[in-house]
Amino acid sequence: MPAAQAQDAAEFYRGRTVSLTAGFNPGGGADTYARLVARHLGKHVPGNPTVVVRNMQGAGSVIAANHLYNVAAKDGSELGLFAGNITIDPLMGGTQHKYDARQFNWIGAPSSDSNVCLSSLKSPFKTIDDVIKGEMITGTSGTSTYDFPVVMNNVIGAKFKLVKGYGGSAALRLAMERGEIEGFCGVGYHSMRTAGLTEGKANILVQVGLAKNPHMANVPFIFDYAKSDQDRQIFRLVFGWLDLERPIAAPPGVPQDRVKALRDGFDRAMKDPALLADAEKAQVGIEPLRGSAIAAFVDDAYR
Repeated sequence: MPAAQAQDAAEFYRGRTVSLTAGFNPGGGADTYARLVARHLGKHVPGNPTVVVRNMQGAGSVIAANHLYNVAAKDGSELGLFAGNITIDPLMGGTQHKYDARQFNWIGAPSSDSNVCLSSLKSPFKTIDDVIKGEMITGTSGTSTYDFPVVMNNVIGAKFKLVKGYGGSAALRLAMERGEIEGFCGVGYHSMRTAGLTEGKANILVQVGLAKNPHMANVPFIFDYAKSDQDRQIFRLVFGWLDLERPIAAPPGVPQDRVKALRDGFDRAMKDPALLADAEKAQVGIEPLRGSAIAAFVDDAYR
């Protein structure tokens, strides 16, 4: 039976083009991951389909998630790559979501990541302690760039003053360079490096994640600011998805033999020396998470 299912999947994907909808603007860190996966995934899926990226930015990739869940073909020919926090956005009170994250067929995530808050070198804000003392004008483009500073304002008493409406991390970076904003939160450490925002070009105010990043040994860690078990619980829920940054999903209803073919193909692609070499050139990290592990995280978060 497994051999027959693999044959059926190969027949379906042979000569086919698979659309990978990236819920981000072109040119940012997440878009880099989408194009990296698209270049290599098809070689490892039975039938060797061509994978083509299209961008559908908006609401921090919630628009793309809504599209994949409600509009996309349910035959395995359409995939989506999102911000990791869309997995828990409905639990956080996100008003734009029109999906149940438990019903997606999760394929895998190419990386886990630490997140950071940044400020311009010209600003007076050098660490998160400075933002607890004084108000910092902070740009947001939706989801983590909004959620993270809001949580820090409410839990640790930070004073991020939010300016909404920017179109992704690239736009936030330009706004910071132009002096429209003093900084922003919710950008991944790998994305920061991809965008050229290495130390010396921006202040890293705080690192956000479930564990300290060894590459940022001298940067304050958000869990060190938790004052109670309740604070730590909030941080684990809000920041837990960073272990599955940029997850890839197929819609509900895709035949399970095709889901398995995509999951197995993704796992093989993440070990492909050609993909790893491309990732090194693009300065992005590959620390993959399997689709089954993403599904388990989502089920646990909903519980």
